Order: sequence, then C-alpha cells, then structure tokens
Amino acid sequence: MEITIREGADPALLAAAHAFYDRYSVAGEGQDNTDLRLLPVGQEEWEGWLAGTGRHTVTAWQGQRLVGLCLGAEGPERRCGYLSYLCVAPDRRRQGIGTRLMDRLESVLGKVPETDKLEVVFHNPVHLPWLLPGCGGDWHPCMPGVDMDSALYPFLRSRGWQDFARQNLYHQRLAGYTDPPALAANRARLLSEGIQLTMYDPTRHRGLAELFDNIRNPGWKAQVLAHTDRPIVVAVDRRVGDTPEGGLVVSYTGPLSVEGSPGRGNFCGIGTRTDYRGRGIGKLVFCEMCRRHAEAGADFMSLYTGDSNPARHIYEAAGFTIVRSFMDMRKTL
Repeated sequence: MEITIREGADPALLAAAHAFYDRYSVAGEGQDNTDLRLLPVGQEEWEGWLAGTGRHTVTAWQGQRLVGLCLGAEGPERRCGYLSYLCVAPDRRRQGIGTRLMDRLESVLGKVPETDKLEVVFHNPVHLPWLLPGCGGDWHPCMPGVDMDSALYPFLRSRGWQDFARQNLYHQRLAGYTDPPALAANRARLLSEGIQLTMYDPTRHRGLAELFDNIRNPGWKAQVLAHTDRPIVVAVDRRVGDTPEGGLVVSYTGPLSVEGSPGRGNFCGIGTRTDYRGRGIGKLVFCEMCRRHAEAGADFMSLYTGDSNPARHIYEAAGFTIVRSFMDMRKTL
C-alpha cells in the first residue's frame, strides 16, 4: 500500500501521534536492548511539541495507519532549525519512510527565514525525557543530542549531518552519599586554610554576585540570584569577611531542588573564582551538593557535559559514571 507524507497537526493527528509515541518510544514495542526508552508526556505538553509556535510535524501514513512521525522546531535566536524526534514503526523500517520524512522536514525548516543550519542539540526547546538504561527507573529530562547507540546516528551521518560535540551523560545514586576517600583529606586541608563548605546565607556571606562576574557567566548569575531563597552550596574564605562566621564566596553550586519520582537532584551550575582554582575546591563543593541532595530526599543525580569539558573531572572525582553518550550534530543549509 502506498505511503503518504503529510504535514500539519490537527486534533485527530495529535491523538494518533501521541498513541504512536507511547507505543513505540515509551512502551518500546519492537525495540531491542540497546534502544532508549522515553517517558510518557501529558497531552498539554505533547500538543505544545507538535502544534505550538515554531513547531513542525511531518507524518507518514499507510492508509489509515500512522507508520512514521518526525518533529521539528524553529530556533530563531540561533538561526537554527531543530530535529526533535524521528521514529518509524518497526515493521515498516528500511522502506525509505524515514528518508521521506527527513526530506520533508529539512525542506520545511530550510524555508524558515534567517535559518542557516539544522541541529540535534540540547538547545532544542522540545525536551524528550528518557529512562537511564540499567539504572532502576532513574531518568533524565532531555536528550543532549543524538543517541550514539541508536540507528538515527548513522542515518543522519549518511544524509550529510556532521558531528560537532560529544555529550556524556553522568549518573550517580545518592543514598548514603559521602566524600570519596581521595577527597576527604582535601576537605580537612582546605578547612585548615580557611576554606569552609556551607550553605549560602546572604546575611553572612558576600561576593556571590561578583563570583559570576569573575567567571564571566551572566546567564548563571541571573538564574542563581533569582533563586537565593533556595539552598545554594558555597565554599567561603573565612579569612575574607566582616565576621568570623562569614566570608567571601569563592565557589558555588546550586540552587538545589528535587524533582520527579524517583527524585532527581537538580542544580543550575558550578563555578569557582579564577584565583582560587587548582586547589580542589570545586570538587568538594560538588560532593557537598550531592550529600545535601541526599539529605533532602533525592534518589539520584544525572547530568551531561561535553567530552572535552574540564568539569567532567569534577563529576568523575565525585564517583559519577557515564551511562550514555550523545552526539551534537549539524547540517549547514
């Protein structure tokens, strides 16, 4: 029977597409053991993915049956179009359906004014939540690129998409979390040098805003200073302050929060003043955050970072391990 490619997202299609997503990507019908399982999403979020402003939906039909679904999004702030999701029913794969879906989506996104590239990357406004493989139900709220173990990765490469950054997903269970032995001695040494790990208190600690200026990260500055009512782990230099109990904030991570079930420990970022680096302060601040998250009821933490990002050494020192790798990919128009 002939395959028909359609665009648009009317109410009937939204419902059919939602059922398709649940069947093949959430329940995993037809998947093998290497495929990632996605998490279910509510109807309101789903409609925003498919029918919101700047969203594009391409479907493949065999008669009345939906056999392929491809989602894209516009990113005008980066002159970019995003591939959000592509799936073909397992019994209809290797018949050119995925190629036809991508041909249409690339054509649609390529016609958006000012768009000069297509990407699969963490900037995508459509966040696909997924289960971490082999981690007992632990989850992550978004995909930071193309799953390198998936069939999508070689498929996009065959279409001229190029790799530009590898992202590794780190994971750690938090029950009973304590400093790794290699870092425990460093905590005592830093304390003897006047560096204390504690929770941020604006009445006693100074210099948090200036820390972000020092590390040149206005984005984190805006996010963190907007949520100083939430827990923020800091390292303070007690030798620099108005009171013995106070001090200068020299490193931070946070704000801390716990979301979902199982509870995932969440934070905005981590940074250390440039003149305090090289002393292991950032690693201990991160470990302190893990311990505080565990005390607050978080079951685990998951995070991703670039393969070449020095921050990976902080996560690995804290006991985090890589459970999946993704590739950020781009196609220039």
